[in-house]
Amino acid sequence: AAKYLKATFQSLDSLKVKKDGVRNRLSQTNHVLEIARDYARDAEHYLGNRKPVTALACIAYAEGLLDALKFLQLVEF
Repeated sequence: AAKYLKATFQSLDSLKVKKDGVRNRLSQTNHVLEIARDYARDAEHYLGNRKPVTALACIAYAEGLLDALKFLQLVEF
C-alpha cells in the first residue's frame, strides 16, 4: 500500500487539468480530483493505523479515479 500511496500522491502533485472551455466539465473534474485526494489521505491514515488492507482499498480507488480522468483526457500526468 505504501508504494501505491507514494505513486498516487506524486500523480496528484504533478497532474494538470486540461482546459477545454467547458466550465461544467472543469468543475466536475475538480470534484473527482478532490474525491481522489480524500481517498489518498484516507489510505495514508489507515496505513498509519496498521490497517493495510483498508489502506490498499482506498488507494486503489483513488488511482482508479485518476486513471478514469486520464483515459477521458481530462487530466495529464
